[in-house]
Amino acid sequence: MLATWLMPALFAMGWWRHVNHRVPLAYEPNLWSIVFPLGMYAVASTRLGIAEDLPLLGDIGRVWIWVAFSAWVLTFLAGIVHVVRHVLLPGP
Repeated sequence: MLATWLMPALFAMGWWRHVNHRVPLAYEPNLWSIVFPLGMYAVASTRLGIAEDLPLLGDIGRVWIWVAFSAWVLTFLAGIVHVVRHVLLPGP
């Protein structure tokens, strides 16, 4: 349950970096270090909800699975675009 309290911090740090300091949102390999905990949080919440018979926790996990999946897809597509632009078709 500690991870639940870390989610607002994760979003606040993203807001601070990309909105307050205007760092452009671009692909970086370390984005995967955000995607992985989202997925683990989703799966752990779902499984704990099943194990402890807590339907609300299971529902929270099922919602977060879609959040994690969306983050995975966006990061994967950004990585593909990065490879195409910088490796396969480098500009002058």
